[in-house]
Amino acid sequence: MAFTDINSEDRLVQQTFADHLRDVLGWDSLYAWNEETFGPDGTLGRLDQREVVLCRDLRRAITGFNPALPEKAVDEAIEKLTRQDFSRSTLQHNREFHSYIRDGVPVSYRDASGQVRQAFARVIDFRNPGANRFLCVRELKITGPRTPNYNRRADLVCFVNGLPLVFIELKAVYKNIRAGFDGNLRDYLDEHVIAHAF
Repeated sequence: MAFTDINSEDRLVQQTFADHLRDVLGWDSLYAWNEETFGPDGTLGRLDQREVVLCRDLRRAITGFNPALPEKAVDEAIEKLTRQDFSRSTLQHNREFHSYIRDGVPVSYRDASGQVRQAFARVIDFRNPGANRFLCVRELKITGPRTPNYNRRADLVCFVNGLPLVFIELKAVYKNIRAGFDGNLRDYLDEHVIAHAF
């Protein structure tokens, strides 16, 4: 099959998948390649291509789900969710991230009387899924934090409240599926490329 605009991988696979998420499951869908603007009021609220967490959506969710938390506690939760510790393995990072999603992010703050309080900032509303923002972004360009000359364009990244929870690499039916794994995903996981997205 020849590569043309009509039967391109984007049109045949990516757009179809994103349309299904939007039309059937109610996700928001966005095409970012060469269309994303940066800054707090930009398309996704990312400051630059190194950011993989959509902090604008994350802040909105944490503030909405935890109205009693002061702004400093919300900031602490966001800092913990976006921290990049290169001394830890991807597995260690993901275990901690999973506990934050499941149980909430541990934060501390001083109440009005000056007493230190401990809390867990919820980031996903599991009881009321409709309260969450589900966003599928096609062709999201991500740059490595330590190697700014290395960047990759992810086929689809699915965010829940600004957290990148699903990373999808799609291939057209006429392409070798193994190439999608070997050529793309392994490359993404290299610590010098965009491993911070995982």
